[in-house]
Amino acid sequence: MSWEDPSSEIDGLAPTLVEIRRDIHKHPELGFEEIRTQRLIGGWLSKLGYQPQESARTGLIADLHPERHGQAGVRTVALRADIDCLPMPEHTDLPWRSVHDGRAHKCGHDGHTAILLGTAAILAHYRDRVAGNVRLLFQPAEEGVEGGGAKVMVAEGALEGVSEVYGLHNWPGYAKGQLRVTAGPIMAQVHNFEISVRGKGGHGSQPQSCRDPIVAGAALVTALQSVVSRGLSASGGAVVSVCTFEAGTTSNVIPDVARLTGTIRSYSEEVTTRVLSRFREVTAGIGATYGVEVDLALEAGYPVLVNDADCVAAVERVGRQVGMELSREGLPMAGGEDFAYFAKALPSAYFFLGAGLEGEDTPGCHHPDFDFDDGLIPVGMQMFLGLVRERLSA
Repeated sequence: MSWEDPSSEIDGLAPTLVEIRRDIHKHPELGFEEIRTQRLIGGWLSKLGYQPQESARTGLIADLHPERHGQAGVRTVALRADIDCLPMPEHTDLPWRSVHDGRAHKCGHDGHTAILLGTAAILAHYRDRVAGNVRLLFQPAEEGVEGGGAKVMVAEGALEGVSEVYGLHNWPGYAKGQLRVTAGPIMAQVHNFEISVRGKGGHGSQPQSCRDPIVAGAALVTALQSVVSRGLSASGGAVVSVCTFEAGTTSNVIPDVARLTGTIRSYSEEVTTRVLSRFREVTAGIGATYGVEVDLALEAGYPVLVNDADCVAAVERVGRQVGMELSREGLPMAGGEDFAYFAKALPSAYFFLGAGLEGEDTPGCHHPDFDFDDGLIPVGMQMFLGLVRERLSA
C-alpha cells in the first residue's frame, strides 16, 4: 500500500462503494432534488475529516486541505461527479432497481458519485502526502434542469482559487478498457427548437380550400436537412435533427397547426452562427412558399465543451499508467454536457471510460435497461488519483 500505488486499498474499498452505488441507484433523485443523495455524500465526507459545504442547493464542495486553499503558490485541482438521475423509467429487474416510478439512474451518475467518494477516501488516507489542495465537486442537475448545476456552481464561486478541473463519464458505446479523450471540442453546443406551422384547416376532401400545415411541415423536415449538408463545408461540424412532428386529431380533417421539435448540435461559435442563420432562412422560406405562418422558438442549452490540451495530455499519461487503451475515435461527440461551464472558466479535461462488454449489446446511457458497470469504480478512482499525483506533485 502506498500513495504512488493505492491499488490494494482501492480493491478493499470496492465492495463498500458498490453497495453505496446501488443504494444511490435504488433511490434516484432529479436535478436540484438530490436531498437524500446530498445527505449520503455529506455523511461519508464528514467521517473522513472533510468539511463539506453546500453548493448549488443540493450539491456539495469539499477541500482536502481547506487551510491551504487560496494561499500564494498553492495549486488546487478540482474533481467533479454529477449526482442526479433522469426522469425516465427503469426496465431492469435488478435488486437495486429504482423504487421511484419515472425516475432512474440511466446515465451512470450513481457510479460517478461512487468513484469520487472512493477517491475522497484514498485522498483522506494520504492527506499528508498530497501537495496543494484537491477540491471535490459533487454537482447536481447535470441533466438539463434550469440551465445545469455546473452553471450555478460556477456562479456561486465553486472554482475560485482552483487551477484545473477534471470530469469523467462512463460510456457503453466504447469498449471496456478504453479511455477516450481529445483536446479541443469534445461535446457539442446544444440548441433545442420548437416550430409551429400555422395554416388554415378544413375538410380532408377539400384541400384546395385549406393551407395545409402538414404538407408545409413535411417540406420543412426535408429542407432542414440542407442546413448542414448544403450550408456548411465538407468538414461539417453540426447536427440538425427533427425529433417530433405533431398535427391533427382525425383522419378526415386538415388541422390548423403542425408542431415540430428537435435539436441542433455544433462545435464552434462560427458554425453555430452559420447554422442558426440558415435555419431561420429555411423556416421563413417554407412559410412563404406554402402560404403558412412559421413561428420558430430557439432555446440555447449547454455551450460547447472544450478540453485544454495540457490537461488532456495529463489524462493520457495517467491512462497509460493505469493500463488503458487510448483512443480519440468518435470524438467530438454530439451530446451536450454542463461540464462545459467548468471548462469555460478554467483549463479542464473531460474524458470517457469505455463500458461496452465484448460480444454483448451493452445498453447505452439513457436506455431503460442501462445499469452502471461497477467494475469501472476502481478504474475511475485510479484515473482521478493519478491526475492528483500528476498535477500536484511536490
